[in-house]
Amino acid sequence: MKRLFSFLLVLFSVFNLFSQTQVDSLLQLSKDAPEKQKAELYLELSLKFKDDTAKSNTYAKMAYQLAVKNNQLSLQATALYNQGEIKYNSSDYHLAIPEFHKALSIYKKVNDTINVVNCYKLIGLCYYNMDQGDKAIEQFIEGMKMCEHDPRNTAKLLSNMAMTHTRMRNLNDAIYYYRKALAINSSIENPEGMAVNYNGLGEIFKTLHQPDSALVCYKKAKELNRKTEFQAIALSNMAGIYMNYPDSISKAVDCLKQSWAIFRQLGLYQHEAEFKQGIGIILLKQGKYKPAIQAFQESIKINDKFNRGFKIKTTCYNLLSKVYERTGDYKSALIHLKLYIQYADSMEQKEKYDRLANLEKRYETEKKENEIVRLQAKQELTLIQLKKNKQLKQLGITAALLLLLLVFFVELKYLDKIKSNRILESKNRLIEKSEQELRVLNASKNKFFSIIAHDLKNPLHNVLGYSYLLNNDYEKFKEEERRKFAGDIYHSTNNIFRLLQNLLEWSRSQTGNLNFSPAVVEYQRVLDNSLSVLKSLADQKNIAIKTGYNPDLKIFADPIMIETVLRNLINNAIKFTPEGGHIEVSAKEEDGQILVSVSDSGIGISEEDSQNLFRIDSKVKRKGTNNEDGSGLGLILCHEFVEKHNGKIWVESTPGKGSEFIFSIPAKAIA
Repeated sequence: MKRLFSFLLVLFSVFNLFSQTQVDSLLQLSKDAPEKQKAELYLELSLKFKDDTAKSNTYAKMAYQLAVKNNQLSLQATALYNQGEIKYNSSDYHLAIPEFHKALSIYKKVNDTINVVNCYKLIGLCYYNMDQGDKAIEQFIEGMKMCEHDPRNTAKLLSNMAMTHTRMRNLNDAIYYYRKALAINSSIENPEGMAVNYNGLGEIFKTLHQPDSALVCYKKAKELNRKTEFQAIALSNMAGIYMNYPDSISKAVDCLKQSWAIFRQLGLYQHEAEFKQGIGIILLKQGKYKPAIQAFQESIKINDKFNRGFKIKTTCYNLLSKVYERTGDYKSALIHLKLYIQYADSMEQKEKYDRLANLEKRYETEKKENEIVRLQAKQELTLIQLKKNKQLKQLGITAALLLLLLVFFVELKYLDKIKSNRILESKNRLIEKSEQELRVLNASKNKFFSIIAHDLKNPLHNVLGYSYLLNNDYEKFKEEERRKFAGDIYHSTNNIFRLLQNLLEWSRSQTGNLNFSPAVVEYQRVLDNSLSVLKSLADQKNIAIKTGYNPDLKIFADPIMIETVLRNLINNAIKFTPEGGHIEVSAKEEDGQILVSVSDSGIGISEEDSQNLFRIDSKVKRKGTNNEDGSGLGLILCHEFVEKHNGKIWVESTPGKGSEFIFSIPAKAIA
């Protein structure tokens, strides 16, 4: 391997020594090329210098002049189009429009329909950015006339029209055009276009104070763009809707966390400013003023770190003023109110500064263009010298390559033998792994069909049987019998619901669609959420549930998963505890671990059954003390969720004396 590395290093050095940059190669080609080919080379150079507006514009102009001289119509149009794009990207919209119009007239002459549509589209966007909506829509309509058989471009133009109507506050027209674009994008299976349309509709419905409709649209936009910046924006929009409803605050927090996770994964760390601001707003609505103040202050720091401008900072200062006012700190409220007014005024002045910056930018552009002309003359002299050395370099390169290739093939032969042995070992390991996975998959399939065939069928039969009797012979039964039937129907449907809930969560974990979002949460809130849905079951059997934990205990976990684990363990304890029994749920921190215990005074579990409770291929299924059904899926789900947190779960039980289920998870995030 060392010899191969040395060989590759030498090879790279040779190529690096004798190779020219791609830009230098184009410059040299443009020097030696026939005049009719120079326009194409200058256009390529214009594209290579996209980040340098002055150079890019100069080469586009040179390409246009040569194309005019040699009557090359298509190249003339492309050069003009490039000049228009350069001005458009520099926000010089009033200068870009004439360039696009010139290109448009030539594209029409040569029947280049695609670029005709592109010109209309960009002219319309120029007018849109100049707040001349009527003119923008005229251009989009002209573009649509030219692309009747191009559904993708038609959908884009319809979306642009909807966007323009939104800015003009013609919201009904905007909805109409977004829906037309959505229908076309759906028919051609264009998820990116559909996501843009749904997000646009969501913004309109939000403006119309129709949050439910806005939320539906944002959700669809999010699902159509996974793990992208657009999905993160859609999630942030959803959070803005949820936080206006007190019973949906947790959903707003989840959306903000998911949004920030995607931004962080994409390396867009500047968006943490919006995330902190959103969390601060939620804390403010919950009356948690101290953490809200901290969140707003962090948002301002992150905003300044990434130079995000005044908008986020201005909003945060306004919110900080309101928080301090509510806490009675009127001095701090006044200070932040003044800061809010100061930055709000600064935002109004920004447009003036932008105009001044544009003037300075134009001056710098002209200065660079003159410098380019001087450098080009110098470059031509350098190319003459390079041409003389080229043949000698080519001979040296050829000789070196032949020698290095010979060494390479000898080394390659040796490495092939080593690689073959490694591949054989790797395949043997893969076969063993596949066999193990196949056994697990087969057990999962058997468990699933067992639940469908037996555990769902029995309670459904109960519901069907009792409901049939009540429907057909209602008057024949006494009131006491009817009440019993109703109670049995309730218990059966309750069992079906819990089983389906576990099935859904289990299937999501098996398919990899389960979202794992650990965070620092209050243990008390997680426990209260779990107990709230089970209290009625415990009351029916006259079972007392006691809890023991430090009220300030916090855990680092996915709250939804841990609620599911607690809910299943407490539900099992209720099921296997006779009437009048008791259950104790305790939690404590010990050696960097959070230990949670659910113990009962129930019927207990044999040692043999205890060893198989958490296995997918387990055959352990028992009836509760009141003949309640069980599938065994809940404990399997508990095992998977605890392992997801790098924790452990086990049981300690004595038949006839009760059971204690214990699980542990790390107290803090593992670095």
